[in-house]
Amino acid sequence: MSDRLRYRTLVETDEYTAQRDAILAKYSEDVIGGPLNGLLWGIATNPDQYDRATANIYQAVSRVFGLTIPVLRIFFGIENRGTDNEHVLLLWIEEVEEILRSL
Repeated sequence: MSDRLRYRTLVETDEYTAQRDAILAKYSEDVIGGPLNGLLWGIATNPDQYDRATANIYQAVSRVFGLTIPVLRIFFGIENRGTDNEHVLLLWIEEVEEILRSL
């Protein structure tokens, strides 16, 4: 088995894209670009390491970087697992509410 990272293609659903655009409109790319890109890199390189929300849906949550940067949660699925065409389907993105940050 190779030690090289495998980058899976990330495919956005229309719902994910609309939600991401709404978050970008609220905060700007400068504010959420770093945490969002970090989540997407982790999902593309190691999607199985994230917690499952259901049997076939995973969730990735960003870290807390301060009060002005929102915590983001992305729900995604892994399609065509184990094939050369394996890719990640980005289903949903949301801002984690303040009350949940402290849990």
